[in-house]
Formats: sequence, structure tokens, C-alpha cells
Amino acid sequence: MWSHIALGFLFLTQTNSLSLLTDGNSQNITSVDKSGDSTTDVFRQLLNQETLIRMTMDKKIQGILKDIIEMKGSLVTNNQRLNEVEKEIVNLRNENQALKAENLRINQVISQFENKFGDIDENITDIARSQTQHERNWNKKIERFQENTSKILDDIKIEVRYLSVTLLDLNKHTMELNSSIPYLVDDKFTRYSANLNTSMVEMSHMLLSTKDFQENVVYNLSALEKDQSRIKILLSDNLNSTINTIRSEVEQSQNAQLKLSSAVSSLEVFRMNMSLLSSCAQETREGFTVGVTSHNGSWTGDILVFPHVITNNGNGYDPSTGKFTASKKGTYVFSVNVNAHGSNTVYLDIVYNGMSKVRAMAYGSTSHQTGTNMVVLVLNKGDSVWVKRYSGNGYWTNSVPITTFSGFLL
Repeated sequence: MWSHIALGFLFLTQTNSLSLLTDGNSQNITSVDKSGDSTTDVFRQLLNQETLIRMTMDKKIQGILKDIIEMKGSLVTNNQRLNEVEKEIVNLRNENQALKAENLRINQVISQFENKFGDIDENITDIARSQTQHERNWNKKIERFQENTSKILDDIKIEVRYLSVTLLDLNKHTMELNSSIPYLVDDKFTRYSANLNTSMVEMSHMLLSTKDFQENVVYNLSALEKDQSRIKILLSDNLNSTINTIRSEVEQSQNAQLKLSSAVSSLEVFRMNMSLLSSCAQETREGFTVGVTSHNGSWTGDILVFPHVITNNGNGYDPSTGKFTASKKGTYVFSVNVNAHGSNTVYLDIVYNGMSKVRAMAYGSTSHQTGTNMVVLVLNKGDSVWVKRYSGNGYWTNSVPITTFSGFLL
């Protein structure tokens, strides 16, 4: 191939050289000048022309060879670049295959996450149901405990009343005993003194009869006085001991009564605390969070109904009407969050019994702007709160709600 190219260049160069040597005019080498030049001059001219032609051909050939070498170098460079480009194409293909595999793996991971999120939603639903059932069981247990506590308190009150009656009887008996013991002692001492006086009279008569009998009587009298003193001391000690014993028993009974009264008071306070705790627990359960799960770019309705219920403790929110109705008087907190559809603008109001209280604005200066607001309201039982459109149109959301409405009792 290269030889054919070189022969073609040589032929063209030869033709051009002849034209250049003869100034572009065809010369006839066999023609003879009419002036009568000699044959030697003709041959010299021919030789000169041949020399010039050869020199020109050598230069042209060298230039052609140089161009051929440069073309070979360019071809080598182009082949190298082509190989590099082919390698880059192979690498890009490999990277494309890797990206496809990674995309497939990411899609599989996303599918797994979606399945997990579905399971999580089911678990959350089950947990909410379990929590509701647990609250019901807890309320039943609290009611049973309150009933049992009331019964125990009633029994304790009966026991305390019976013990109080017993203590009153014991105090009465103690007082009667305290009043009767001195009387009995005095009675016995009077009888003993009367008997002693009778014996003294009899002994005086007998003393008149004999002297020895008189001495015996004196001895007996002294012994009798000693016995009388001993009996008085013994009676006094027994009386003091009995009185002290009765007093200690009375004090113990009074202490027991105080302890029982304290226990009854503690149980009463505990029952009141449990009642307060139960009422507080029932009051703090009321609250809701709802949302929408499908967007609407042309919505221009009045009340915005949030059909997707996330939490509705106390069942105060009605997902069919979009209104919350208070089941009891109290202070409530409400909030609304709205996301604009594209570059639309929408205004939403939180309405209390027909009166707008606060307004959320999602202004469409850029795409999907968000507006939010919150209000604290004092509601009576039966009052209603809802969200309505003030102006604008449309709202944006996803399967996990973005546009939401919440409220709870403080």
C-alpha cells in the first residue's frame, strides 16, 4: 500500500518538476533551435535538466519520506489514543454495569425498607391497640383496687369503732374501780376496827379478872397492831399496783387507737391520691394527630378534612367531618402544618366554633413552601375546632403525611 502511494507521488512530482523547469510550458527535447546551436549545447542542456530533475526529485522524495514518517508517527499516536479510548470505553461499560448492579441492589434495599416500614406500621398499630388494651386493663385494676381499698377502709373503720367502744368501756370500768377501791378499803378497815374495838372491850373485862390474862392481852394487842399496819401496807401496795396496771393498759389502748386512727388517715389519703391519679391519667389521655396522604393541586374547599388518623386518644377527632369536639372543659393546644402544591399559595385557619383564631401561610415564591402555626385555647365541653381554607388553592403531601393537624389537652 505504501509503495503504491510513493509511486503516485513520484509520478506527480516528476510531471510537476518538468513543468517547473520549463516554466509550465511543454518543451520538445528533439527540437533544434533555428539559430543553428550545436549538438553539444543541446546535450549539455539535457544533462543540466536531468540533474535539476534529479535534485528536485530527491528533495521531493525526502519530503515525502519525511511526511510518511510523520504519518507513521501520527498513526502510532492515533493507535495509542484509539487503544486508550477503547480502554476508557471498556471501563465505562464496566462502570455502567456496576452502576446497573448497584441500582438493582439499591432498588432491592428500598423494597426491603418499604417492607420493613410496612411491618413497622403494623407493629405501631399493634402497639397502639396493645396500649389501649393495657390502659383498659389498668383502669379496671385501679377500679378494683379502689373498691378493695374502700372495703378495707370500711372494715378498719368498723374495727376502730369497736375498739373505741371497748376503750370507753375500759375507761368506765377503770373509773368505777378507782372510785370503788377506796370505799372497799374504808369499809373493810371500818369493820376491822369495829371487831378490834369489840375485842378490846372483851379483853378489858377479862383483864379485870386476872393479871396474867392482862399481860397476854397486851402482847396480843401489840401483835394485832403490827398485823394491822402490815395489812394496810399490803392493801396500799396492791391497790397502787392495780391502778398502775390499769393505767398502763389504758395508755396502751389509747396508743393503739392513735395508731389505728393514723393508719385509717393514711389509707384515706392514699385512696384520695389514687383517685386523683386515676382522674389525672384519664385527663392526659386526650389528644390527636391526623393528616392527608394524597395531594391535590386544585382543592378550593372550605373545611380541610384529614382522613388519615395517626393518634386519636379519647376519640375527640371525627375523620369524616374534620372537626375535633372537646369531651371536657380544659386548656387545649392545636397546631396545623400545610405544604403548598408546587408554586401555589394557600392560607389555612384554625377555627374555634366558627371563629378563625390563627392562620398558616404557604406562600408560592418557590416550589413546595411550608406554613405552620399553633394556638392555645380554653374549651368547654362540646366546643369544636377545625381547619378551613382562607384563600389560595391546593396542598401537597405524601403517603407519610406532610400536611397535618394536631391537638391535645394540657
